[in-house]
Amino acid sequence: MKRKELLVILLISIMLTLMIGCTTSAPPLQYGSIDVNSTPTGAKVYINGIETGMVTPIVFTKEVGNYSVKLDKFYYEIWEGTVTVNADQTTYINAPLTPASIETITLQPGSEGKDSAVVETLPDNNYGSLTYFYTGSTILNQKYRAYLQFDLSTIPTNARIIDAYSMLYQINSLGTGNFIVGLYQVTSDWEEGTITWNNQPTSSTVLEASCTVYAAVPAAWRTWYNIGDLVQGWLDGSITNQGILLNSTDEASLTMIAVFCSSDYTTDTSKRPKLTINYYIP
Repeated sequence: MKRKELLVILLISIMLTLMIGCTTSAPPLQYGSIDVNSTPTGAKVYINGIETGMVTPIVFTKEVGNYSVKLDKFYYEIWEGTVTVNADQTTYINAPLTPASIETITLQPGSEGKDSAVVETLPDNNYGSLTYFYTGSTILNQKYRAYLQFDLSTIPTNARIIDAYSMLYQINSLGTGNFIVGLYQVTSDWEEGTITWNNQPTSSTVLEASCTVYAAVPAAWRTWYNIGDLVQGWLDGSITNQGILLNSTDEASLTMIAVFCSSDYTTDTSKRPKLTINYYIP
């Protein structure tokens, strides 16, 4: 073999040796664990801002490093902290959760409130300025429906709703017998001064709450309980707040009308519609 060829082979051999010597493999990943507990247990666990889908107590295997941990349990303040995971070691969290302070607010607007009735046999009439509104149906099949909407702007947007209920003062009734008034979510926009039977908004067919109204005892408060999920949706934006529809659950066969005080009622302002909300700040 010629000397020149031998030199080329030698140079290539040297270069390959140098390349192999410079090549290093990545160190193997190292893991440890986080043992997460809370008092009381059952708190949702978030790691680095991501919900894990797990609740305390729970153990996570993680790469070595620093992690932020958040624990969230209903009725309690949020707990947050930072932990370090070391190789082949367990880091322990046992967070004492603090009970949240419960707040109660009752919304009872005056003339600025938004409520009205619509009447099937007078389909183009607006009743937004009346001191009363009606729901039910007469013996002549004249149907009445009531719409209300409450402004939640005075409630902190990060509030967690524990429960909520709406109250209306039934001041009178027309007809005989009792009937059930259902509360339904309204799903499109409407205005108090222009709503009519013909342009009434769309609404859900899912019954959110119900209340029995009575002909024999017309002068009393009627309450629609357990609408906290609906109010929470309005507050956090997962449900657009278009208000509620109050309508008989058996509108076709009903022969009674219930009369309620509206937000424009002036004889006794304490009888205006109310929405009471219990909540806490996590």
